[in-house]
Amino acid sequence: MNKVLLLVFLLAPVTGWAQQITGVTMSKGELLPGATVSAGGLGTQTDLNGRFTLVLKHTGKTTLTFRYLGYANKTLEVEVKGGLNNIGNIELAPAAGVLGEVIVSGATAGSQVKAISIKKNATGIMEVLAADAIGKLPDRNAAEAVQRIQAVSIERDGGEGRYVSVRGTPIQWSATLLNGNRLPSASLDYTDRRVQMDIFPSELIEYVQLSKALTPDMEGDAIGGSINFITKAAPQHRLLNINAAGGYNAQANKGSYNASLVYGDRLAKGKLGYILSAVVWNRTSGTDRYNVNYDFSNPKTAQSYSITDLQLRDYLAGRRTTGLNGGIEYKFNDRHKIQAKGIYTEYQDVQMVRENYFYFNTGISTITTRSAKYNTNLYSAELSGQSTLSGKLDLDWAASIDKSRFKFGDPGFYPMAFFSQKVTYDGLAPDGKKYLAMDAPNGAGDRMDAVLPHLSATSTISPEAMTLSQVIMLRSTNWEANKRFGINMNYHPSEKLKIKFGGKLIHKDKLVESPMNVYMAGIAGKAPTLTQIGTEPYPYNGGFLSEINTPYKNVMIDQMPINQVKSLVTPEGIRKYNLLAVEVDSATNAAGAAKYFTGKENVYAVYVMGEYKLSDKITIIGGIRNEYNKVTFNGNKVTTKAGSSRVEPLTQDNSYNAFLPMLHVKLNATANDIIRLAYTRTFARADFNNLNPATTQDDINRTISRGNANLKPTFASNFDLMAEHYFGGVGSVTFGAFYKRLTDLIYTNESSQDINGVIYRVSEPVNMQQAWLGGLEAGFSKRFTSLPGFWKGFGIDVNYTFTDSKVKIPRFAAGQKIEDGSVIPKQAKHVFNASVMYEYGKFTARVAGNYKGKYLDVIRQAAGPDHYRWYAENFTVDFSSSWSVTPKVRLFAELNNLTNAPVRYYHGTYNRPEEASWFSLRGQIGASIKLF
Repeated sequence: MNKVLLLVFLLAPVTGWAQQITGVTMSKGELLPGATVSAGGLGTQTDLNGRFTLVLKHTGKTTLTFRYLGYANKTLEVEVKGGLNNIGNIELAPAAGVLGEVIVSGATAGSQVKAISIKKNATGIMEVLAADAIGKLPDRNAAEAVQRIQAVSIERDGGEGRYVSVRGTPIQWSATLLNGNRLPSASLDYTDRRVQMDIFPSELIEYVQLSKALTPDMEGDAIGGSINFITKAAPQHRLLNINAAGGYNAQANKGSYNASLVYGDRLAKGKLGYILSAVVWNRTSGTDRYNVNYDFSNPKTAQSYSITDLQLRDYLAGRRTTGLNGGIEYKFNDRHKIQAKGIYTEYQDVQMVRENYFYFNTGISTITTRSAKYNTNLYSAELSGQSTLSGKLDLDWAASIDKSRFKFGDPGFYPMAFFSQKVTYDGLAPDGKKYLAMDAPNGAGDRMDAVLPHLSATSTISPEAMTLSQVIMLRSTNWEANKRFGINMNYHPSEKLKIKFGGKLIHKDKLVESPMNVYMAGIAGKAPTLTQIGTEPYPYNGGFLSEINTPYKNVMIDQMPINQVKSLVTPEGIRKYNLLAVEVDSATNAAGAAKYFTGKENVYAVYVMGEYKLSDKITIIGGIRNEYNKVTFNGNKVTTKAGSSRVEPLTQDNSYNAFLPMLHVKLNATANDIIRLAYTRTFARADFNNLNPATTQDDINRTISRGNANLKPTFASNFDLMAEHYFGGVGSVTFGAFYKRLTDLIYTNESSQDINGVIYRVSEPVNMQQAWLGGLEAGFSKRFTSLPGFWKGFGIDVNYTFTDSKVKIPRFAAGQKIEDGSVIPKQAKHVFNASVMYEYGKFTARVAGNYKGKYLDVIRQAAGPDHYRWYAENFTVDFSSSWSVTPKVRLFAELNNLTNAPVRYYHGTYNRPEEASWFSLRGQIGASIKLF
């Protein structure tokens, strides 16, 4: 800090003679980001708060020109004095004619104008979504909001968006930011770096910026792209918005409600501004699903396609998303401002799951009943300041903390009850295995969406025959916390050159604990039947798998009351049902030690970048970012020998440097045509579960499984080209190409190791060599305001992304190393969004479709490519409409998943299913009221 102050002191005499003109562009109380402000051949753009800073060398009278899409140009003559010149708020008026009328009265046109203006004037390759556009789409969380952006696709849970992928890259290769800082991650299912975005309500978002090519002032761990969610800031005038809606989920046969409130104002003659917002979304989601598993590890090739088990799963989830956002800012004067932001969100998912399993190789059928309350929360707080130190030098700083935590709600654990009975199956092949017809040695078998148990006439699934076999009590905690401090300085040595430099310190803590208690029935005494414990009717909720003609009615029986599962593991339940504890996990015993780990990451980042206006048409942006990373992870080594096990603590340290040069060229070929070129170097840190040094060494079976805290991050050299044409009205057409040369990809390697003359089979994550990923993207957005009468309300928005990749996956067969050519996992080749809108006067309607092509989901290295798991193509259609009753009251309706598109995974080829899920239709109707 002392060095920074010294630098400021030394620069002040040199920079004191420059002049700055600052102000804010507005229209009817709304800020106008991305407006162009020019004077005497020099120009700048307003930021997201509508604020601009123009540096001039001379004093005296100067004419400023303000330009904004759909608004009349405005000229203003000002008297420029030495130092800082604040000209206050500049009011722009809509342009005369059709376009101006649409922008003023239309429900979403103003949003498109803001997004287009920000994108057009950005230094890098960027996509933008504004808050009022998010509010007009049927998207209730952050993941669903960004799925409309070009080159973005999402993954769903229970029919709702959860994870985001950019340009077809793996989810954790893209950075998810909140106000410029990477969000922490925490969940039950994953201990990687993917961010569960359904915990973040879309109503708290002011802007979404997707940077596809980074600049040095951005955190560098983002190979796919960097998605920055900017929360609402203090308004320029009093604001009170209320939204309320009620809805229905057809799969769950349950209602829902959604409500939000935003209030903000300015006091003390505009110096003090604040905003408060809150949202709650309560609903019940439903999923009907079947799973099919195959014996792909079977050494006999033909039998490796046999079906080991069929699973039928009925999910009901009572979900509640809540969010609170607050912001306050104080302007000391025209030179200095300080602000604070805070956000808290909580995602509660009360899952009620009933599962029927049919094991064909062992002649067993089981029922699992489980219920738990998943709680995931996030809080973030930031204190920041901005100062104009002289006519050429600005400074901003920010200190922030955030934390995301997953844990089970009351009773604090996840109970699962397992019942089983012996059965016999008909329809097996001569070798005693079950097959699909396409794989059966005799050609007889089932087909996709009709994989049936085929119980024999003497086998009946019944509560009297189903006997309690075991109860599992899962307890889990997963959290990540960050502390950050960053500082940036903007220096304007000349009218053509801007220099920005600064740094950021990040301290990250990670903790994962996944203990599990297992209780067996039938050992300490006779195991109870399902009838003896008690049953309730099976909750069909509109029919189980009715989309495929409900083929499983004959095997779905009454099951244990789901709200009583937790009573089995109480002291009374353990005694009553003769349960015996056979496994109790902890950090110090062999059963659970490998499931505990902690980690620390310290990041020391510095950067310098410059923006040079080579001519009126060409701007060059370049610089370097360097991130030094120091990593320490703590886990446990478990060694199992005949009759004994030993647990030893492990600690592994790792340090690495990420040197990230970047260069952008922006060519303004005409006023409405822009070409952008970029070279950037970015990276993706290894996932937490791979960095966990936990080692399990089984001396009996001679196997070793371990993590690797010494993993290098995956690096990418990115080459981007983007051409943009902006129509005179609201709309644009874009075309781009991208190529990423990748090194040090991370995969799970299988090898052998000699330990004291004994050969062990070792499984661990390691870095492989090179791979590549590239593609094309295109977008077209147009509002047909020039058409006559009724037709002028139509518009279209469509975008498409093609991505391809190549990587070699090593495996061992018969002692020989084989490299299988493959695409990168989780990379969809085809992604497109298309929407048709109608907006005229008080009415607006939109039909939006989202398509994600197939992608490789899981590499089964030992089994080979024929047994890889693939995600099948998916196309969903949503609808939204609204009617402005008055300028302050709007009624709206939303419908999601009109086509009830299933989510499918398949085994090698599409007709060999592994999983299929249906979620049905959901929707809501409501009202939005703007009181101020």
